[in-house]
Amino acid sequence: MIRLYVLPIAFLFLLSSCFFKSDKTGSADGIICEYLYTDSAGQVLITHEKVFHATSKSTGNGYTSISGFTNTRLSAYDVKDGHLLARTIFGGESEDASLLLALTGNQLWCVRKNEQVTLQTYDPRTLKVKASADQLLLQASFLKEHLANPEWYQLPQFYGYDAGRGIILSDDQGFHYALNPVTLKVEKITDVSYELPPLNDPDITELRTAYNDSVSLRLDGSPRNYLVIENGNRRLENDPGFLKGRFLADKNLSRLQQMQSGQMQEVRSLISQQKSMVDSLQVLADSLRRNKTGANIRSMETAIRDMQDRIDNLVRKAATSGSLHGGTDRLLLAGSDNFFVLQASSTNKDAGLRLSSLQWAPGQPLRLHWQSNLTGLFFDPSKAKETNAFKEVFSSGNPEFTFRWADITRQQLLLTWMLHTTCIDVRTGKVVWQIKH
Repeated sequence: MIRLYVLPIAFLFLLSSCFFKSDKTGSADGIICEYLYTDSAGQVLITHEKVFHATSKSTGNGYTSISGFTNTRLSAYDVKDGHLLARTIFGGESEDASLLLALTGNQLWCVRKNEQVTLQTYDPRTLKVKASADQLLLQASFLKEHLANPEWYQLPQFYGYDAGRGIILSDDQGFHYALNPVTLKVEKITDVSYELPPLNDPDITELRTAYNDSVSLRLDGSPRNYLVIENGNRRLENDPGFLKGRFLADKNLSRLQQMQSGQMQEVRSLISQQKSMVDSLQVLADSLRRNKTGANIRSMETAIRDMQDRIDNLVRKAATSGSLHGGTDRLLLAGSDNFFVLQASSTNKDAGLRLSSLQWAPGQPLRLHWQSNLTGLFFDPSKAKETNAFKEVFSSGNPEFTFRWADITRQQLLLTWMLHTTCIDVRTGKVVWQIKH
């Protein structure tokens, strides 16, 4: 005899709700990128987040498999206390794809792809659409109907941001264009060797960084490492050592671009000075030859060649897009001599994240300003996943911990790690607030 069980509608809803997660209020399972916006009302942390929706779960042979789909959203948090100011839901990661390109002035640039690709800007504080493709491409209307339309996961190969050129767009023939975010003027990039800069740096931690244009530091040793001045391999005085230490590097494109612009001005000034000296020496040498004075012109010609070699080296440096300290990442500085090192709190798998604030200048001993243990954050999440401590902190969801971000603002360090953003007072090391995305 076959029995038919009729389940109550409420029970069926309860079963389906086990997998339900709100894009508007649910916690994020991943972060794509972050920007820090400043205006007269204060500062806003803008985060492009991913929300995973599980549709099925199966367990077998000791493994658990979860199937589902991912939606994305845009969130704006007040840096004063971390509270949510605004949130915009974008939709499916593949069906309604979104790619943030840059934050310039008071506009957040974004490429959206549904069936076709379009360009939009958003208000950084309200996250409402500020300008459409019709307005942004007014000076290049031919592009609007001919923007490259790749697969959603290929968007970063066709669209991006170049601090020296502006918003980078591509057409359906594979040509690149630079859109000036201020004037909206569009120019075709004719350099056949041009490569689109990557939108997001995969990590904010480094073993080697540049303190300034002439001094680089690195962390040597394992598992405990120590700071070394790269030119001379000399350890810093009073260095306490750091367990699996890593420098916090500066990844703020706008700040790095300003720094690089200053470097370029210095290089161009040096090139001009050297050329002027070469021209003067050349005039003098020609005069001596005509007058046949018997002066030692050979040594003067050698000096001219040496100076010309220096000019050629400076020109080559100016032609490169990287910083003049050999492409090494810059330290994230709070002031002129205050930087940070992240380290593990112990050698255990569930080691916590410890942040050290250090002060140093060339010729001075290293000074440990403060250390802070960041509660609930693990130094190596991939190893901590095997521990009970991790399961207590992240008991639900399908989190991705690959994204890391940091920036300095008004005596505060903002650090995003393991889907949390922590605001730390750089003077004391005290945690001002912490949010889980």
